[in-house]
Amino acid sequence: MSRDIVVVDNFLPRETFENLARFISNEPMIYGSRSNFRTDPHGHWSRNFVTAGRLNLADVSGDLEYEEAAPLNSAWKFLRDTRLENDLLIRCYLNGYTYGTDGYFHTDSERPDEHTTIVYMNDYWEPDWAGETVFLDEEGEIVKSVLPKTNRAVIFPSDIQHAGRSVSRKCMVLRKALIFKSRKRRSTNFEKLSSFLRKVGAGNHGHKSGTLHDHLVRTFSILEEKGFDNTVCFGGGLHAIYGTNAFRHRLLTLSDKARIVDEFGPRAEELARLFSELDRPKTLESPQDFKSDSVIVELGNGQKLTLGRQTFDDLRKIECANQMDQDRLARYKALRDFWKVC
Repeated sequence: MSRDIVVVDNFLPRETFENLARFISNEPMIYGSRSNFRTDPHGHWSRNFVTAGRLNLADVSGDLEYEEAAPLNSAWKFLRDTRLENDLLIRCYLNGYTYGTDGYFHTDSERPDEHTTIVYMNDYWEPDWAGETVFLDEEGEIVKSVLPKTNRAVIFPSDIQHAGRSVSRKCMVLRKALIFKSRKRRSTNFEKLSSFLRKVGAGNHGHKSGTLHDHLVRTFSILEEKGFDNTVCFGGGLHAIYGTNAFRHRLLTLSDKARIVDEFGPRAEELARLFSELDRPKTLESPQDFKSDSVIVELGNGQKLTLGRQTFDDLRKIECANQMDQDRLARYKALRDFWKVC
């Protein structure tokens, strides 16, 4: 595993690092960010530079493209261009440790296609000050320990367990570590959907795990990995764009229909719109009438609607992926059985 952990000394060009250090020194930090919510009772100092939670999958590099953040943006672009050329930025923040604040072992993500990059920002560091970043293998043994030397970067897969150790009593300064979280670029359709959802505000609304954006692109990925055609995948990725009977907030209204059709086609828009109108998952689990070529379903307002069998099956696929992402598919026998034979 230690071969996956890359340590680079004198990582950033001198001028880039110095500009970044000045920028960092003027940024206020707040106390209470926890490295592991299950085991960390207190937390440490932090400063977020983008609006993105732990489960975020959207590319947030555009959030750094303003004049005051130019040093931060330059550092990200240097990292991307020299080490992670196929990655997109999904989080960026600063961690700070003083004597008495501790870090605890955790993984930054369970997803296998993500990287964490730590750039140590102190202008000087003594070994006796401690504050190492420590890594564990699958057996729980320490396989690498990295001192936070000036302008040193450590790059590693985000699913490796690690911890930022506390500084020693001799250390009278704030240990500063700038964190870039990134993921590999996914399919063209995934990135297209993700960008659209972020533009219409899906990242601003919470969902069961992360944001609505995260849930929708995960639903899309489940359908894409199953090999369904683009219209079904996009329909699934847009399934809450008009709201649903469970998620009431509408990101767009029917007056925006042409915009969705232009981006994803009429069939994907139709599936998303129908999904928003159904009394689901009930009517997709147990429709009113089921024939070989048509199905009668119930809308959220109690009215009945006749669907062609293909449309009904496509909506079922979307519902299965939606429930799978929320670990709830097992509750619905008919949907579960349908998914097994898709």
